Amino acid sequence: MKYFLIIRHGRPDENNSLCPGDPPLDSQGMQHAVSLAKKLVNEGIDRIVSSPQRRAIDTATPLAKLLNLQIEIFEGLAEVDYPSVRYRSIETMREEESAETLARFMASPLQFYGHDPNVFMRNVTSTYRRVFEGEKGQRIAVFTHGVTTKTFISSVLGLSEIRYGKFHLNYCSVTRLSGASFEALRLDSLNETLSDFREIAS
Repeated sequence: MKYFLIIRHGRPDENNSLCPGDPPLDSQGMQHAVSLAKKLVNEGIDRIVSSPQRRAIDTATPLAKLLNLQIEIFEGLAEVDYPSVRYRSIETMREEESAETLARFMASPLQFYGHDPNVFMRNVTSTYRRVFEGEKGQRIAVFTHGVTTKTFISSVLGLSEIRYGKFHLNYCSVTRLSGASFEALRLDSLNETLSDFREIAS
């Protein structure tokens, strides 16, 4: 049996002028990443993989340090906006975009950014397969993004279309899957937030 703990990154610094397209976490995002690491440190995680984007790597770093594990980077875990000139959260898009443009994004973030949904799903799924079928790691923490995670969940559930609006994922949330084989993966939990974990000593 293998286990995936799929973690959405913490809140990015949208006002970062040095790396507007690939920003680090903001101060709250870093605090949440540290808190999450403390809550996951005793779960037996033995492998950490991440998207190449900084917000995912920053979220993975506190746990990697606590467990003395290296972070392995997989391009196929990147978000739909990668690479981007400027990162924008959905909250910022609601402020800046017209209702029509926002509706187009919500209907299909992949098509909004010029991706073929079927190709994107195949790429994401094949990346998870490579991670799952690797020789190391039984309980694997995957640090990635909202749309990427929703795409993989849709694939695991055998949905013909990616259900963007059906799954809500908070910053630093954990989604769990397990299976004896990649084809037998099942969804065990969705969008566990920091408040869902038992409090542990700091």
